Amino acid sequence: MKDDLFDYLVATDSIDEFLGYEPKCPECGEKLLPIEYGMPGPDLFEKSEKGEIFLGGCMVDDIQPVYHCNKCRRNYYKNLKDYIDEENNWEDEDE
Repeated sequence: MKDDLFDYLVATDSIDEFLGYEPKCPECGEKLLPIEYGMPGPDLFEKSEKGEIFLGGCMVDDIQPVYHCNKCRRNYYKNLKDYIDEENNWEDEDE
């Protein structure tokens, strides 16, 4: 591998994607979904419905989780040691 490509992949934090690494949930072993932030367009809604990504909301902060586990309902940070349990405010709406 050329040094320039390697340096680029490391600098852009995309070496895992290049190598085909798919992060797994430390709790249950399910494949983690990447979290997309910002105002989603039709393409992101479609990916979300297919289960390819998780929509994280329109607010973008400096430090946010980057992965989501649908089974455990947790949002994980890049290191996979720190997580936030998913807020579940919508299930009681119909009652």
